[in-house]
Amino acid sequence: MYRHILVPLDGSMLAEQVLPHVHALAANEGTTKITLLRAVPPIYTTSVDYSGMLATTASDALEALEKEAEDYLHGIANQFRAEGYSVNTEVSALPAADAILDYAESENADLIAIATHGRSGISRWVFGSVTQKVVQAAPVPVLVIRPRETA
Repeated sequence: MYRHILVPLDGSMLAEQVLPHVHALAANEGTTKITLLRAVPPIYTTSVDYSGMLATTASDALEALEKEAEDYLHGIANQFRAEGYSVNTEVSALPAADAILDYAESENADLIAIATHGRSGISRWVFGSVTQKVVQAAPVPVLVIRPRETA
């Protein structure tokens, strides 16, 4: 039923707690493709450096973040590949919720499997909830895992 599972990750151990669930689903559902996605939106600054140094620094920082994201995703992908799964990795420059929704629709994912960070109150208001945005607008079913804080 779920041939293509999209797994958004942000690099945190909380987000990675969805991975055992993805393993179980993939094994039981005949999944043929897993895509690991990480959003690395561009860095914006409110100051302007006319010497050109800031652009170089911001560009270098973004490049380093993208490289780190790719390395991170490849490490997790290799674990799935060792079990025989076809795994794609994607790094997106869009904000996290937009990246997830865009990829799910454009690449025909059958399921989005995501962990929530469980923010509430002011921190949820300040940071927003990527998971909530995805659940409300996703073109496919969404499996939401509430991770244990101790992991």
